[in-house]
Amino acid sequence: MARWKPLPANRQIRGSNNFAEGLVTNIEPAFVPDSAIIDGYGWDFLGYPALTVRKGRETWGDPGDKIYGLFAYGDIHLIRASGGTLQWGGGINGDEWSNIGGTWAQTDWDATMFDIGGPVLIMTNGSDQASYWNGTQMTGIFEMPKGRYVASDNLRVYTAGVSGAEDYVYYSAYLDATDWTTQLNAGSVQYYTPKGGPITALTTYNGAIWVFKKDSTAIIYNTGDARSTHRMVQISNFIGCVSFKTVKQVGDSLFWLGMENVYMGTGEQAIPIGDPIQRYLKQIDSSFRSECCAFVDGQNYYLCLPVNSDSGNVCLVYSTVYKRWLPYSATMNGIRYGAKFDNFDLGGAFIGDVNGMVYRVNKVDTDNGSPIPFSLTSKPYDDGMPEAEKEVYEMHIQGKFPPGTTLTVGTSDRDEGMVWENIDFDPDTLQSWAQNRNLIVPLDRGPLSNYYRYQISGTGRVQINSVQRYSRIQPVQY
Repeated sequence: MARWKPLPANRQIRGSNNFAEGLVTNIEPAFVPDSAIIDGYGWDFLGYPALTVRKGRETWGDPGDKIYGLFAYGDIHLIRASGGTLQWGGGINGDEWSNIGGTWAQTDWDATMFDIGGPVLIMTNGSDQASYWNGTQMTGIFEMPKGRYVASDNLRVYTAGVSGAEDYVYYSAYLDATDWTTQLNAGSVQYYTPKGGPITALTTYNGAIWVFKKDSTAIIYNTGDARSTHRMVQISNFIGCVSFKTVKQVGDSLFWLGMENVYMGTGEQAIPIGDPIQRYLKQIDSSFRSECCAFVDGQNYYLCLPVNSDSGNVCLVYSTVYKRWLPYSATMNGIRYGAKFDNFDLGGAFIGDVNGMVYRVNKVDTDNGSPIPFSLTSKPYDDGMPEAEKEVYEMHIQGKFPPGTTLTVGTSDRDEGMVWENIDFDPDTLQSWAQNRNLIVPLDRGPLSNYYRYQISGTGRVQINSVQRYSRIQPVQY
């Protein structure tokens, strides 16, 4: 093995980093903060600022057909649109889903809770007659326009995306979701914009109705007494929403995906938060933007994207507490819908996919019994001397490596690309308390370079607290 000749102490550099900056992809890798990652998968904010492998997922009931809708009926039932069938039930023990009467179009559904003689779930898909489910049966709302989107506050129900009137929002009578025709009570509001185009999403937030087109956003106020005229206020004429399935509320903030960024709504403002994940957003084929979706838990927003795919295969997570992004998964395999179902031990965050499966996520330590894969790629380091050639020769990793963990570490003499030299090492005893892993990087594996990176990958629910790296720097050649 090649060996370095002794050099002055100032030529032996020690660097250390953690991963508190999360995922950063919108700037040149060499200028990314030291405590950030530029690529990877398998992480969540469970141990922040440590980098902790996400929780896994488990199947929820039997498989069905392609999922066209996934909703919670209060805290009582989970509802899915499986192919042309509506179903309720499921369960972690493989319980069968029970059919809700009727045959329905195989197209995406939207839903909202309201009161019609008790709590009901109003569902619409823009093709079939809108209907509501009261926990026992489906009943058509025959006066309700056939909109693609639906929302409600505590006074009325709203729908939009009606064929032939795609830029109108229709609203029901005061406290009556079955009355859509009574003048001076029910009615409609046109959302006119200079660029035109259909409404793409509808939701209730902060006591008002938010209306989206792909490139604009507005809010409808004064939705109470029929004598008070509905008032639409433009929020933005360049920020919109490309998929209603990405519109989710976490705490007191609203999140959605626009044409070029991810936005967080607070009050009446739309704040861009997606700059760190721009590389992923730019890989979405515009033909499949409608396949983007999201799910949420108590404090995180999980955005599923069709990256170089026709359905959601990559998931990124944003923490509303830490204001950071992490790469959650690269193997979502066609996720189409997300729902939050609050039912104590049976509740949680749920997702449905193109294969007809529904999963409960972030509850178990494996993906249906399979170890969870993870990977992280560091930024390229120059150790303060980008003009000098150098090579990393020693690394130390602190973290938790439970029994069953597999771990591979590689280094690269390039600032980008996927050329890696794996490092052979004995991980010693694996334990669930904090440990230190020492690695010697053979000096005959790669040429000297101005920059170097490292990659850590494997399987299992590890936690990585920090990494130290030692490099030796050659004299600058003139």
